[in-house]
Amino acid sequence: MSKCNQCGVILEHINGQQCPLCYETIGGNPQSSRNAWYPSYEVKKTKPSKNLLFHLSLFLSIAVISICLFFNLIINAGNLWFLYVVGPVLYLFLLLNSTIFSKKHIANKILLQVVGMSSMLFLIDMLCGFHKWSVNIVIPILVIAATLLITVIIGIKKIRWYEYVKYIMVMIFLGFIPIILYLIGISNSIWASAITALYALLTLTGMFLFSAKFKNEFVRIFHF
Repeated sequence: MSKCNQCGVILEHINGQQCPLCYETIGGNPQSSRNAWYPSYEVKKTKPSKNLLFHLSLFLSIAVISICLFFNLIINAGNLWFLYVVGPVLYLFLLLNSTIFSKKHIANKILLQVVGMSSMLFLIDMLCGFHKWSVNIVIPILVIAATLLITVIIGIKKIRWYEYVKYIMVMIFLGFIPIILYLIGISNSIWASAITALYALLTLTGMFLFSAKFKNEFVRIFHF
């Protein structure tokens, strides 16, 4: 009789044969069989979870705004200066989670930055008495710069241009927002609004003339 060195089962087999339970060679080296029987696995290093970074930045944003609100109400409740903190903190939260830590499309990041920065500057302008510098100058410049940047990216990445179609359409739409704000009286600077609308119109015309695919995609989306 023989005894399996791996599982301790007593067998009637002679040395050199395998155990029917664990397939250990009777009389062999259990360590060698164990190495073959239990394969090793590579341990991968884990990176910090994106959800953890998101929740951490969200908690810090809420904490900063809450602390400022608390001291504002305790010290000087008549002057809500904590609102000056809300805009930059929320924009920083957007910057971290939608741009720096995000793997979203680059055009998506540009669009979010334009919307986020415009909203922050408009809020600050409102809190400072609304001198209209945000809608008269800053927001039109941001829209023109973002539209130009996406257009340049389309020109560079010709093979993947179709990924940017919807984003350039949104930027062209945003280009007409300043002139609408002027017409309804929120903005009082015609030149900046007109230039932004003109640039959006020229961008749309150029895309139609130089890109048949853009024209087809535009017609498909709006069902012309």
